[in-house]
Amino acid sequence: MKKKRISTLVLTCLVGGASIAPFAMANQDLNIQYPKELDTIIVNPGVGIEAFHNGWGSQLTAEQYPETGIDYYRFYWNELEPQEGQFNFEMIDSLFQMNQSLSQPRHIALRFMTMDEPYSGTKIPNWLIDKGIKGKWVSDGKTFVPDLDDPTYLYYVKTLLDALGQRYDGNKHLAHVDIGMAGSWGEWHNSNFSELPPLHERYTTEELNHIVDLHFQAFPKTNKIMLINAGDTLSYAVGKGAGWRADCLGDWHHFSTTWSHMNDDYPYRVGQAQRSVANFDNTWQHSPVSFEICGNMQGWLNDQKYTREEVKATFDWALDHHASSINLKSLEVPAEYRDIVDNAMKKIGFRFRVNKIQHPYSVNQNETLVVESEFINEGVTPTYQPYSVYYRLVSSTGEVVSLGKDTQNTENWLPGTHVSKISKLLPSSLQAGTYSIEIAMLNDCGEEGLTLANEGKRPDGWYRLSEIEVRSAN
Repeated sequence: MKKKRISTLVLTCLVGGASIAPFAMANQDLNIQYPKELDTIIVNPGVGIEAFHNGWGSQLTAEQYPETGIDYYRFYWNELEPQEGQFNFEMIDSLFQMNQSLSQPRHIALRFMTMDEPYSGTKIPNWLIDKGIKGKWVSDGKTFVPDLDDPTYLYYVKTLLDALGQRYDGNKHLAHVDIGMAGSWGEWHNSNFSELPPLHERYTTEELNHIVDLHFQAFPKTNKIMLINAGDTLSYAVGKGAGWRADCLGDWHHFSTTWSHMNDDYPYRVGQAQRSVANFDNTWQHSPVSFEICGNMQGWLNDQKYTREEVKATFDWALDHHASSINLKSLEVPAEYRDIVDNAMKKIGFRFRVNKIQHPYSVNQNETLVVESEFINEGVTPTYQPYSVYYRLVSSTGEVVSLGKDTQNTENWLPGTHVSKISKLLPSSLQAGTYSIEIAMLNDCGEEGLTLANEGKRPDGWYRLSEIEVRSAN
């Protein structure tokens, strides 16, 4: 670590005739450390490259697929509530338990769905159809498609979402809920159902917005994201505070040589949202933005034959729009593109680095210690969940003295520089000697420390960044 010594003069303040001791002693020499940074990929919960349904059971190596901090799961209604009022919470609970047991814990993203393919069978539970809800059988009776404006159906949609929200809303390990329950795979279209009119022609904007409202009512605390192709309903959801997502990232000529998502669809959708929602471009500052690639990256190489320039432009576009996560489908990333993905991973979501930490070289027992740190967020988003900077002293014998946490939280730490500061009156009983100064960024439960782009990480996740001498007050 680089260090620097400076001397500052702090004047004593007088308030109401009483002398108030300043945070730093007059003519106090400050110990300034510049912790060594890491240029490697770091992985943190809730951001980065997504694992999709835990890799669909695949056993990809680290060389084949990047390490991830977020798992994306999608469930059909008949899986979630096979019998009326009997919810399959265990299926989701086990995912949280599994992900938190990993050496590198992951957060989870969820989407709830009601339709698949016309020929794949009904994805709402049979007991709900038996109640006589309105809808249509398609593909020679293989699949029942419910009417989204049927009051009875909507009552049970609300019941399902409310039950899920009551159990999972505000869960510290739930990254976001993807607003679904409409269209094929919850993707707000039914273009794969030739027997049905387009979703946005069949229903009014108000009727579709009601599905959004049900998600907000069920998950008021959890971050929510909305598909970019939902038209006016996207604007409605973002206006209520949702982030957004886009499918088919990286389509330069996947479907057509004259039309693509990257050149045509995305600019149109984003422009439409910019005109409809005030400050749409700043949505990322408070809500996540997520992407799912078109096809898979092996297909990009073998079938689409995308150049490295096209692949790099894909990830650059996602970073320019402040992506917090990108779903690569848990399928192998070709070696020809891997360095592009790895470089993007150093920016996706947040990436915190301690640039500087300063404090006195020594402090007396029964004296206030002030420690100040300068952090740089080298990523493209804030954390979207509250984390705080915690400080502690550790003696040469392993005794830990908590200094508490900064009053700020990282939800407001956009890309750039941020200053954290703690002051703590040391007890007179504190043993004199040399102490290490350690920090950690923990959630508001005081757990799940974030990985920083710094050396000095201890086995328990704290970072040892400096030392201070505690002197006897006698």
